[in-house]
Amino acid sequence: MKKTFLIALFCAAGMTLFAQTNTRRYPPSSVQRSWQRDYPNRDNDAWEYRNNQWHTKYYDRDHNNREVHVYYDRYGRRVYSQTQWDRNDLPDRVRNRIRSRYRTENYSAYRVERPGGRFYFQIRLGNNRLLYLDERGRETRNR
Repeated sequence: MKKTFLIALFCAAGMTLFAQTNTRRYPPSSVQRSWQRDYPNRDNDAWEYRNNQWHTKYYDRDHNNREVHVYYDRYGRRVYSQTQWDRNDLPDRVRNRIRSRYRTENYSAYRVERPGGRFYFQIRLGNNRLLYLDERGRETRNR
């Protein structure tokens, strides 16, 4: 009897877990409306919910198919977007700062944009250290 009860409990827990995962596949309508307003010509049905944010990505055809990650809160407010950035497209001051201060050419760059047009660059050095630099090459804490 105990084994039957435990098996039933395990099955019910598994079904509940699966149902929660399945309902989280598509964002709420507030997020979908914001996505359509912010990116009207982009189709996307791949969403992920993590850390209380809805995340999706697309490839920007207008800029060499750069990978763009977009994050929304559950109310449909865009939290930030993160775009892969070619090192050659970085402002000279940012490239010079990395070269002179960290003496490396082994890094990846992302442009992080927040609502209101504020942006900064997230630099991941070869040793996985993260830096945040503004367009003038100054370190910032805008995470």
